Amino acid sequence: MDGGTAVKRKRATSRFVRNTFLTGLLILIPLVATYLLVAFLFDLLSGAGAPIMRTLFGPLQQLESFWWLEPITPVANIVLALAIIFLLGLVGTNFIGRQILDAVNTLILRLPLVSSVYSAVKQMVETFQGPSGSFQRVVLLQYPRQGMWVMGLVATERDDTLGLSSAPQLLSVFIPTTPNPTSGFLVMVPPEEVVDVDYTVEEAFTFIVSSGIVGEHFAQKEGVDPEAATAVEL
Repeated sequence: MDGGTAVKRKRATSRFVRNTFLTGLLILIPLVATYLLVAFLFDLLSGAGAPIMRTLFGPLQQLESFWWLEPITPVANIVLALAIIFLLGLVGTNFIGRQILDAVNTLILRLPLVSSVYSAVKQMVETFQGPSGSFQRVVLLQYPRQGMWVMGLVATERDDTLGLSSAPQLLSVFIPTTPNPTSGFLVMVPPEEVVDVDYTVEEAFTFIVSSGIVGEHFAQKEGVDPEAATAVEL
């Protein structure tokens, strides 16, 4: 009983950390993308962004002059980035935090130029959120060559009106890139060329964003014909 409780508690903690991190990442992506684009345009047109960046990061550059800080700085940057994403996730998963984020969103959407960029990126990111999004299930397929497996998200199932394969239908599969899953490749393949795995869309994105570090072992999805799942040429 104690062992079962410990396992459940461990899984609950892992699920909480994973979902919180993913929430923070989905909040951060539109903000970072908007900042990078606006800062680039601002710097390109007026050069006014350079003094600001020197003011913000000048002290850090001075610190890097100490030789003993060189191996620590990259690790500290990664830890800081992960901490910011996790804290944003905590903010986005409670009532008060959501109210604050809504106020920030409203403010950003009132700014000229910034609002159009932010809303476009935010809408794109929201496409990738949860089971209620646009993706039906998670699959593995061999791409771009035989023997190289990638994770994909099935978006739609369409009739093969052009006779591109022996199957009557084709799957539209989105293959996200790592560590930025908002870009990727769209391929259309017959259903027999994919293997369904027991992953949710959130788990798939966590696996992709973490470069494969975070994620459970692959298991065949329940309800899938075993013969169909093993029919892919290995």
